[in-house]
Amino acid sequence: MNRFLPVAALLCLTLLAACDRSPEPVPEPVRPVKTTKAVRADSSKLWSFAGTAEDALATRLSFRVGGKIVEFPGNQIGRKFTEGEVIARLDPSDYELELRQAKANMEQVRANYVRAKADMERNSRLFKGRVISRGELDQVEADFKSFEAQLSASAKQLDIARKRLGYTTLTAPFTGWIGEVEADVHQNVTAGQAIATYNAGRQMKMYISVPDTLISQVTEGDEVAVVFDALPGRTMKGKVEEIGVESGTGSTYPVKVYLDNTDRMVRSGMSGHVNFTGLGHAKAAFYLPPVAVVGEPDGAHAVWVVDPKTSTVARRNVTVGQLTPAGLEILDGISEGDVIVIRGVHSLEEGRKVRLVNNGAEG
Repeated sequence: MNRFLPVAALLCLTLLAACDRSPEPVPEPVRPVKTTKAVRADSSKLWSFAGTAEDALATRLSFRVGGKIVEFPGNQIGRKFTEGEVIARLDPSDYELELRQAKANMEQVRANYVRAKADMERNSRLFKGRVISRGELDQVEADFKSFEAQLSASAKQLDIARKRLGYTTLTAPFTGWIGEVEADVHQNVTAGQAIATYNAGRQMKMYISVPDTLISQVTEGDEVAVVFDALPGRTMKGKVEEIGVESGTGSTYPVKVYLDNTDRMVRSGMSGHVNFTGLGHAKAAFYLPPVAVVGEPDGAHAVWVVDPKTSTVARRNVTVGQLTPAGLEILDGISEGDVIVIRGVHSLEEGRKVRLVNNGAEG
């Protein structure tokens, strides 16, 4: 029996040694992910905003007096007029009569004024010779001043009557074209009633709406390219002239753009697009697929960035902009060349090893 004791003791020691050894650690599985390299968008990115062309210098023509239209050369849409040419005339009969009456009234008042002036001069001499009293002279002087005031008033009335007669003729305020006709010959119109729309045609304007995320990059004087659906293959130069200070609908700001239309190719009402390149040479942003960005309950956003040396991921907070056809705009938080996880973002944790698969842009 004693010869088996050493063998038993050796077996026990072996078992105890095996029990003391810790189990081999199980390697953490490597998570396969799809990534892309962060590449800053071209600063020459084209931004396009729709708008409709309008005449920059357009006015609704009207008479300053009322009456019946007896002549209307401007009742043809598209007709050109040079500055000072007659566009329409009213029947002047009533205004000619007013002018004659004003002239007759003034002549009568002038005669009374001349007589009163002569009376005042004569009575002044009599007063100096102590033939009449001071009270009598004062009365004559008062009559003279009254007729003097009447003469001034009648002169103004005559001037008004002369102007009212002149207002029966409507002339072109500048060289331009008839854009719309709103009256006809033999029609009675009132003062201020529009009879036609008159356009200069040499300069057009367009109103566009720019999102609040971009409006700070638009400045007055920026040159833009304008294209119209009705003029394929033709690009016109424009310039930003006014930028609205209050937002309109949908958090956008109105921007007015002027464009030269010397050749009159653009007509009022044409729809087109105003194109900005780089929006004032602002720093270009990154664009990622929306699924690459993790949203937090507090409204923050983050992405997972792969360390190419260790093949591990790290969470990076980012600032997002607007959602565009190119992807979700990333304004801050990542750098050029960062490897960003774009698939499998919700199954990652800090420091997790990953394996890049199906990558076409990660390099």
